[in-house]
Amino acid sequence: MSERRWSIGELARASGVTVRTLHHYDRIGLVSPGERTAAGHRRYLEADIRRLYRVRTLCGMGLSLDEVAVVLRNAGDDPGSLRGLLTAQLADLEARAARIAESAQRLRGLLARLAGETMPAPEQFLAALEPMSVDAGRYLSAAQLATITERAAQLGSGAVETLKTEWLELFTRLRQHVLDGTPVDDPAVRELVARWRATAAAFHPGDRPFEAATTALWEDNRAGLGRELDERLGWSGPGGAAEVLDYLRKARAAGEEEKDG
Repeated sequence: MSERRWSIGELARASGVTVRTLHHYDRIGLVSPGERTAAGHRRYLEADIRRLYRVRTLCGMGLSLDEVAVVLRNAGDDPGSLRGLLTAQLADLEARAARIAESAQRLRGLLARLAGETMPAPEQFLAALEPMSVDAGRYLSAAQLATITERAAQLGSGAVETLKTEWLELFTRLRQHVLDGTPVDDPAVRELVARWRATAAAFHPGDRPFEAATTALWEDNRAGLGRELDERLGWSGPGGAAEVLDYLRKARAAGEEEKDG
């Protein structure tokens, strides 16, 4: 039997990846169609589907597109290579499932207390909330946590909530630029980077050592932090939190190079 082919629209519908993202993958050489028709239309082959699966899985595990490209250069299209990736993905999903199960159990406890018309203790609500947030204590030093806590107290709860809203808006808009494949030196991206700097400076104004420390912290814990942020934001697929922050880092570096030039 002849090998099946997928048009870009068919592949987008079947995989849940947008046509725009598939165009971007093709443009950067990450997933390109194995064939083109006489009219120039893309046709994806079975090997291309397997490669797209690898890309999506690796991105979901916290790797940037640059890192995914490196992994794929060193991986063959064979059962052994796929087996290793599937095993890693299964382990990642099982770890997430365990965290979800723990949260569900805590919520059942709250519901059981409420069913008996007994108000749960504040500690129970806090315990249920804890898994829903990024556990900063796992990644920040005591001094870094103290700095952020002290600064938040100085700003006040109203200002902190305003900054959180600003951060989420910027993060979401940067994600769209990642999905669109916008160059990091685009004027619209530069404007978002400037606003990001202003938001970050509110927590550590002029504190270069602190900024350097948090940058190193991100680089050391990129995959774990990226997954936790994705879960908190409800994001999945391409354009994950880790990829967005990598994009932001490159955009900031591009801006610094231009200033130095």
